[in-house]
Amino acid sequence: MLDLPLIHAGKVRELYELSPDPQTGRERMLMVATDAISAYDHVLSPGIPDKGAVLTQLSQWWFDQLGDIVDNHVLTTDVPDEVPAADRARVAGRSVVVEKLAMVPVECVVRGYLTGSGWAEYQQSRTVCGIALPEGLRDGDRLPEPIFTPATKAELGEHDENITYEQMLETTGPELGAQLRDVSIEIYRHAEQVARERGILLADTKVEFGRRPDGTLVLGDEVLTPDSSRFWDATTWQPGERLDSFDKQFLRDWLVHESGWDKAWDTTPPPLPPHIVDATRQRYLDAYARLVGTAFVPTANTDRIAPMATVVVDVMPKPEILDPQGKAVTGALARLGYDGLTVRQGKRFEIEVDGEVTDEVLAQVADAAEKLLANTVIEQFTVRVEGSAQ
Repeated sequence: MLDLPLIHAGKVRELYELSPDPQTGRERMLMVATDAISAYDHVLSPGIPDKGAVLTQLSQWWFDQLGDIVDNHVLTTDVPDEVPAADRARVAGRSVVVEKLAMVPVECVVRGYLTGSGWAEYQQSRTVCGIALPEGLRDGDRLPEPIFTPATKAELGEHDENITYEQMLETTGPELGAQLRDVSIEIYRHAEQVARERGILLADTKVEFGRRPDGTLVLGDEVLTPDSSRFWDATTWQPGERLDSFDKQFLRDWLVHESGWDKAWDTTPPPLPPHIVDATRQRYLDAYARLVGTAFVPTANTDRIAPMATVVVDVMPKPEILDPQGKAVTGALARLGYDGLTVRQGKRFEIEVDGEVTDEVLAQVADAAEKLLANTVIEQFTVRVEGSAQ
C-alpha cells in the first residue's frame, strides 16, 4: 500500500485519492496495478512478476488505438508529485493518473467466438445470455456476428453473473444501455481486426465505462489485456480441439485439472508452483509483444511491488560423500532389484523474504546457510530464488 488515501483495493488493482487537477479542477485518482492474479474469484499466490506493468502499458497502447471511438479516463502516465519519494520507483510503469468517474455498475462483455461460460450455456439451451445462436457450433467457433452479453460486477469473493440485455436495462435505462452495447461492440470489432492482423484471435473481451458529470461516456479501468480478454493463437486455432491461449486460461486449466483443487470447494486454491508462474508470465509477455510489436521492457524497480519471494537453499552431500540415509536407501533399492542406482539424500530450506531480493539479501542467506543450514565439511549448497522475477 502507498502512503496516500486509499479509495479501493480490488483483486489486482488499488485506487488512491489525489488532489483535483489544478488547471481543470477535475477530480483525480492514482490507479496502481499489482502483480496479483485472480481466477474463479480467488486471488492466487504468488503473483506474476511484471504483470501489473504489462497490463498498464498494454492498456495504454489500446487506449491510443481506440481514441477515435471513445474517450478514456487516463490523464497522464507520469507518477504524480503526491506519491511519496520512497514509493515513486516501485509504481513507475504500473500506475496511471485517471479522472474520477461515476462508474456504470455493469461489465460490458462482447463475444466474437463461442467459449467459456457462453459455451456452457449454449450446450444447454443453444443461447448465450438469452441470445439464440445457430445449431452445430463447437467450442471455439467464430460467431456469425459479435454479441453483447453483459454481466453484473462482483465484489471480492463473489461471482460475476451473466445477465440478459433486458436485465441490464433495468439498471442502466434504455438510452445508456443502448450506448453501452453499441460502443462495446464497436470497440470489439476494431480490436478484433487489429489483433487478427497480428496473429491473435480476440475471442471475447470485457470493458467498463464511467460517466463524467456532463454525462459523457468514458472508457475506464483496463482494456483488452490478458486479464480482461480471451486471446488465442490464430496459427493453431482449431475449434472443438485446440485453443492455445495468451491469457490466464492456462492458469485456470492448471487449477482445475492438475492442482487437485476443485472450484466448487469453499477453500483457498493452492499456491502456484514456479513453473506455472513462469509460464503464465511468458504468456503475458508474448501477448504484449505480438500486439504492440515490440518486446516488453520492465521499468526499473517495477518488480518491487511483487508478492513475497522465496529464497531456496538446496543442500546436498558432496559428490564423494555417501550419507547414511542415502546408503540405506541405495541398499534397499538393490535388494528390490534396482541395480546401479546410488542415492544421496539432500535437504531443502525455504526462506521467505518480505521485499526485494537484492544481492545483499542473497549474500545474507548464503552466509546463514554456511553457518547453520549446511555442514560444509561434507555438504555443498546452492541458493536460488522462487516466486520472483529475479
